[in-house]
Amino acid sequence: MGLFSSCGKNLGYSVLLWSNSEHEIADGTLLKVHIRSNISQVYVVSIPGSRENFEIPLWQATEPESKSKALRQQKRFSEFEHTYARVKLDGLPIRSDAVNTSKQVYRLREGEIIRCLYRGAGAAVTNGKGNMQGEWLRVLTETGTYGWCFSHNLALFQAESFDVSSKTQDSAAKMNDLKGESNGDASIIRALIAKKWYPQSFANMIKVGRIDINRMNTAYGFSFGINIEENADSPFAGTAVLNTENAGGSWTYTDITKKAEKEYEFKGANLKMSVRGAGSDTMILQYSEKGRPKQETLVALSEDIEKLIENELLRRQNELKRIAKAGPVFKSSNYGTIKFNNENSVTWSNYKLLQPAIISNKALGSVTVTLDYFIAGSLKSSYDGVLTMHFTGMEEGVNFLYKLTDTGLRLEDASKAPVKDGVVTARSASPMILFFEKK
Repeated sequence: MGLFSSCGKNLGYSVLLWSNSEHEIADGTLLKVHIRSNISQVYVVSIPGSRENFEIPLWQATEPESKSKALRQQKRFSEFEHTYARVKLDGLPIRSDAVNTSKQVYRLREGEIIRCLYRGAGAAVTNGKGNMQGEWLRVLTETGTYGWCFSHNLALFQAESFDVSSKTQDSAAKMNDLKGESNGDASIIRALIAKKWYPQSFANMIKVGRIDINRMNTAYGFSFGINIEENADSPFAGTAVLNTENAGGSWTYTDITKKAEKEYEFKGANLKMSVRGAGSDTMILQYSEKGRPKQETLVALSEDIEKLIENELLRRQNELKRIAKAGPVFKSSNYGTIKFNNENSVTWSNYKLLQPAIISNKALGSVTVTLDYFIAGSLKSSYDGVLTMHFTGMEEGVNFLYKLTDTGLRLEDASKAPVKDGVVTARSASPMILFFEKK
């Protein structure tokens, strides 16, 4: 980078977080910040007392602040001055908080180098046999991602030169895989294989807190068909399997080769993949079906899908118990009597005024009740959710928006309400509203 003369106001002071080999300055150095360029993603800085300015990437330094605050930051980092770590485990997560259940912000690859900033007082990490040895460290990756990482699978070392990133290259160059590719590429592929890949819809459901058990299935996802432990020194060969709500297929391949940055090809199979995201946690599969190109987006999740489904089933059951307990008998002079025999079984009598517009003439009074749908946020002020009544004699269930009140149960016909991805997004046009009093 070119040098600049120092002039004008400065933005404050920063602490260098990652040793800069180009300008031969070590991490922990106090810097005066003159300019921030969001376009070039650099700071123009100088070492206090020097008139020579130079550029460094934004991620390599702390946010500019007063000199006194920057000096306090410098002191905070002093315990781990020049301390870096080599990652010993593919897929090791960096988390948003110093807790093993907090959100993953990045997945590390074996051999990757990270900067250790300071220690934190986090929750103990267990492995089923007891607490693991180690501590929570605030870390920084070479791509600028911050977070917390438990040190059990980190090999800490003191940097002996300004070129810290070369240690990653040196360690990767010492071992080649059978294809002659760098171990770095092989490690990345192994990290991808080690992850659990699911349809993108799973991540969307988890994000909004609506687990649709009709669409979230433990059988759905993508598998490379490789046991990493058994094939540690072998070419990447196996039978990949894709199974989602709307797609499926299997492909036998003899190797996985890198075609471009974050793009890979399954040798011997009509299958390609590209990975996206800072932690390579999004995968796009490309394949052909009956001569037509198709693609499927998948995400790597650490959540226990089976447990999520189990918790959602429990939530639904508890909600039905709440409704049943509030009655168990609800009566309307116009629309009959609803009696909860238990949380899932209802006897509904004298509902003739609802036939055949809402309830079929073939329906019998024996009803199974389920909570199959969610409601949009715009409906939550008026309704608790959606009850689906499965009448004996009817093939399809009848949907009602419901609200449990102090005096009874209000139902609204939702048989024509719009539904998207398991969510009732709005009320039906001119719906029939039914009210049943507690008895």
